[in-house]
Amino acid sequence: MNATCIAALGTIVLLAGCGPTAEQQAAMDAAQRAKDQNKCGGFGFAPGSDAFAHCMMQIASQRDAEAAADRRAAAARDAADRRAKDAAKAAKDQADRDAWDRKTGQGAYSSSSPSSSSSSFSFPNPVDPIRDSIDQDMRKMEGY
Repeated sequence: MNATCIAALGTIVLLAGCGPTAEQQAAMDAAQRAKDQNKCGGFGFAPGSDAFAHCMMQIASQRDAEAAADRRAAAARDAADRRAKDAAKAAKDQADRDAWDRKTGQGAYSSSSPSSSSSSFSFPNPVDPIRDSIDQDMRKMEGY
């Protein structure tokens, strides 16, 4: 079984929503080990030799590094997708706010000027009482 087939099989299994059974995983591991042994043997290393063991470790290390790179690339794609979705949502939210402001005459579409806003009803800023409380606490701490 070549690496492309294993990758395709892995993708199919992931898309199916379930992982391989323990027996299937053991069979895939054995097939990969046999492929690695054939590769190292093909380089002329004798099974059981230090060079053969080193070759096997390098192949496994390379496979692990490739898998880690694939995971990082997938995470980067996921992050980019999330950023794009967040940006689209932010743009839609802004468009919705703008449409609401236009419909209700608020924000940039307000017909009142800043000088005449004192005559119109405005809601109190909910931050003001908190800010005042913090200012009082700070004055107490400073000894005023």
